[in-house]
Amino acid sequence: MNILIPHHWLLEHLDTKASAQEIQKYLSLSGPSVERIYQTEGESVYDIEVTTNRVDAMSVRGIAREAAVILEQFDIKAKFKSPSISNLDSLQLTKESLPIPKVFSNSKLNKRTIFIVLQDIKRAPTPKWMAKRLIQTEMNIHDAAIDITNYVTHEFGHPIHAFDYDKLMNTGGEIHIVEAKPGEKFITLDGESFETVGGEVVFKNGEGQIIDLPSIKGTANTSIDESTKNILLLAESIRADKVRFASMTHAIRTTAAQLMEKNVDPHLAKTTLLRAVDFYQDLCDAQLPNPIYDEFNNETKPKAVKINLQKIDDYLGIELSIKKVIKILIDLGCEVETKGEERATELMVSPPTFRPDLAIPADIIEEIARIYGYHNLPSTLMDTPIPTTYPENIDFNLENKIKHLLSNIGWQEIYTYSLVSEKIALQAEYKLEQHLALQNPLTDDKVYLRRSLLASLEEVIEGNPARKTLSVFEIANVYHPQDDHKLPREQMLLSLVSSEDYRNVRGHLESLLDQLFISTYKITPVKKSIRQFSQTAKIMVKNRDGEMTVIGIIGILKSGKIGIEIVIEDLLKVVRTYPRYQPIPKTMPIVEDLTFTLPKNTAVGEIISAIKNVDKLITKVELKDIYKQNHTFAIEFQDFKNNLSDIDIEPLRKSIVKQIEKQHRAKLVGEV
Repeated sequence: MNILIPHHWLLEHLDTKASAQEIQKYLSLSGPSVERIYQTEGESVYDIEVTTNRVDAMSVRGIAREAAVILEQFDIKAKFKSPSISNLDSLQLTKESLPIPKVFSNSKLNKRTIFIVLQDIKRAPTPKWMAKRLIQTEMNIHDAAIDITNYVTHEFGHPIHAFDYDKLMNTGGEIHIVEAKPGEKFITLDGESFETVGGEVVFKNGEGQIIDLPSIKGTANTSIDESTKNILLLAESIRADKVRFASMTHAIRTTAAQLMEKNVDPHLAKTTLLRAVDFYQDLCDAQLPNPIYDEFNNETKPKAVKINLQKIDDYLGIELSIKKVIKILIDLGCEVETKGEERATELMVSPPTFRPDLAIPADIIEEIARIYGYHNLPSTLMDTPIPTTYPENIDFNLENKIKHLLSNIGWQEIYTYSLVSEKIALQAEYKLEQHLALQNPLTDDKVYLRRSLLASLEEVIEGNPARKTLSVFEIANVYHPQDDHKLPREQMLLSLVSSEDYRNVRGHLESLLDQLFISTYKITPVKKSIRQFSQTAKIMVKNRDGEMTVIGIIGILKSGKIGIEIVIEDLLKVVRTYPRYQPIPKTMPIVEDLTFTLPKNTAVGEIISAIKNVDKLITKVELKDIYKQNHTFAIEFQDFKNNLSDIDIEPLRKSIVKQIEKQHRAKLVGEV
């Protein structure tokens, strides 16, 4: 995500004599990357890339804060300025108050709702200095009453929205923060019609009408227009995942949505609101009939992180003084408490509310390293050759070949997380205590090391309901616990899941085995079902010792999809890189078709095996066609010494029919 910042706007929050080029150089070395500087209306404008986890830097003040810390490391004087805004005590209220909307909040959906009423707004054009900055940052110009909200959002990094106060009060004067139901219609302030899919967080009035798509875009029924005299200036803090869901669902990608979906700090809302109030009073002569309304439901602070100074030394490869470490952290807005002496000093670091990304010791060390300067850390070339040993039971060429073979016949390769949710862990049909759980997972919903790939692949298919048929595969490790607190046993699997029918999937499996030059294999049904499968068959292959060995399973999953699981280590023992040499036969094969009416649910594989076992002269059997319960098999007869005649084949044909009719209660269509 990129942000544009004019140089002089940055200097309103950063006291420094550094040139634009110096700021670009040093900020890029230790902080957000300044991709370029371009000139607009005679001023330098920074084009800055900010990583998605650093929403605190997605504002003029956020970049100024970063620059103030970084420039000092390069002996360039810089100071982060305090914002020149009014405080609550200095707000002058009018004698007569106005009624305010009644807010029905939901702490599960919204952390904070803060607003103030602005009375008797004078619609004035946006001043030239503000318009210039908005144009430099590629924003549209309207008038001061509208542009102030865009300006302060860009400056402080928290979205803020202006409602037409009278329109809002005329709809009942209530704001209900709720999830939308499917099929509810609303029109945005720019006249676009939308219909909810259900689950979006919306503001509704007392009659159930949608009056805002908060943190994303306003609606026409409460938006400011030329007749607006009074404004309700409001900032909210909707749950980030809900903002992301609504924004992506309706393809409304506003700056506000992009900020809020990244968990912008709700503590910024009051400062942003007060800054906007100052502008409305200065530029629009706004009156304040009421004090600020502020409902902060879930005020939380990042947890303190405990870290040892020796650990910082070990990671960085150098010894920084304790004073240097503490100064860097305090300059970044952290609070630091120390315990112990010298290199055994233990630090308790409390990150500021705008840095929730500082959650573990490694995050703190990374902050120290980047501010100190990665270029200042020691770098030593290896004094030995690069190791060329490869891990056992892994063949990267084979993996690559399998991936290409499967993709060529319509399968999609998927990469899923090694950490899975409780639901997916249980779907693998192991108890939770039979999984390894991370003590400090990155997210609360993905805690367990997976023991199966099938459940994750099923989730991918279920997440694509628009695809009637979808076949996906993955080659990756699963992790099985071991006794005595050992590291988990890693097992690499090739797992495939498809919504196609069983015969097609089995055909793809056999095609894969053929392409891997595995000539002798059997698919043998298993009476007892295996985890996640309702019906299962073993995939048996002849190994180099001439014995049949199991390399995996294929079957119908309990969800109804078809699944295959092959152990890569076992596959490596039987796969070949080239086909076996077979001399060109001197005799011609004879191919005949036989059609049988089979009872329902008859396993076709068993029929094929039974036909093959009738005589050695039967060299190949394939299922050729199916019509209702009639199955046509193409049977190849061949003697590699002498050409066969119809007289030779007739008794074999009769034996096949007798065997199939007797063993499988089938009936031949036609006559022998």
